[in-house]
Amino acid sequence: MNDYLILTVGCLLLALLGFIGGRTRLLNDKIYIPLALSSFIFAGLYAIQVTRPVVVPLLGFNDKLNHVLFYDYGNGLLGLLPLALALLFIGKYWLKMNYNDQWSGTTRYTFPSLRYRLMAGLILASIPLLIAASTGQIFSSKVDMYSYSINGVTNLYEEIICRGLLLACCVRYWTRLWAVVWTSVVFGLAHGLTEKSLAIALGAGLMA
Repeated sequence: MNDYLILTVGCLLLALLGFIGGRTRLLNDKIYIPLALSSFIFAGLYAIQVTRPVVVPLLGFNDKLNHVLFYDYGNGLLGLLPLALALLFIGKYWLKMNYNDQWSGTTRYTFPSLRYRLMAGLILASIPLLIAASTGQIFSSKVDMYSYSINGVTNLYEEIICRGLLLACCVRYWTRLWAVVWTSVVFGLAHGLTEKSLAIALGAGLMA
């Protein structure tokens, strides 16, 4: 069974138990909404995997363009876009949250936030470099602008998916610490049920 399908079913079951156990209205249930959004994210990732082999050939693009748009480096330039837009619209029209609220009021850069991001980025970048250096690997000065450019776009979608509406709802209903922990776990599991997911979740938690 697909990893995303397993995660979707698990989150839906937890959300259903939370909703039934809480016996409150849907929009007031602090357990149901974060888990329901998490299950929607995993279901969306599963849907992308299932529909992509069917939809992409119908578009009639050549293989190179298909990889750029839907496969390369985090699902390409358009692969995760439908899921990111879906979450924005769910927040806007179902949960009645403005886009600014979905980003916890942080839609503009400020110097303190930029400073912390630079610090987190330098720390996280230094860890794999130190590991690589300690194992005797040789560094290359070549910069792959093609993969970095595509990955920059896909990272934006990932931030919308895991750090937008989901984080805002978790902060609204839970403490900030648990909100960061949960969204980091979701972000890690969004990369599959592998040992790499733990490292990604830890990195995402540090950045948050």
